[in-house]
Amino acid sequence: MNETNPNPNPNPNPNPNPNPQTRSRWTLVLLVAVFLAPILLAYIVYKNKSLIPSGQKNHGEIISPAQPLTEFSLKTKDGASFGLDDIRRKWSYIYVIENECDESCQLNLLKMRNARIAQGAEGLRVNYYLILTARLKDQPFDEMFDKAHPKLNYLYANDADAKPLFDILKGSEPGRLEDIKRVYMIDPIGNYMMFYEDGFDSLGIMEDLKFLLKASQVG
Repeated sequence: MNETNPNPNPNPNPNPNPNPQTRSRWTLVLLVAVFLAPILLAYIVYKNKSLIPSGQKNHGEIISPAQPLTEFSLKTKDGASFGLDDIRRKWSYIYVIENECDESCQLNLLKMRNARIAQGAEGLRVNYYLILTARLKDQPFDEMFDKAHPKLNYLYANDADAKPLFDILKGSEPGRLEDIKRVYMIDPIGNYMMFYEDGFDSLGIMEDLKFLLKASQVG
């Protein structure tokens, strides 16, 4: 006796063309995944020290004694003054460029951003700043740059009022501050206390920041 299937192929070609709304949703998911992947990877490695190769620590250089900042004046995007009192009360990373953020600049900013994010809620105690010495406030960076750094603070130093800050950060280093490509850390009291050379290790800056936030109740 032959058995027959009453409905052998009820839907031979189900939905050959996905709904445009579904495609848009998947596109959005992929974009979010690409943006979050580096952050998640950094956080996972940071929390699981066994994943860190031995002998690859490259933490910041301590300024001893720490150098108290003196009064200075920069400008925000909105043209408001930004000075010594504004940088106090939180831990601050500073990076200085002339105009365009090149590949080295972008990589260092990502490391600063990820170090802050890796601290979770404690990261709210940290700000990071990009100081520009020769760029107009109405010249925005591209959309992808802004999306990558929604918490980045832009400051502008177009006159001599920034010199007191720059002199302390530069110290005895030759050349212009814009060309040194260091990341500078300021403590919540307003002291210049650490810097990172260009090419510094991303896990090292996370480890330093974790220690500082844990050891200090200031900021």
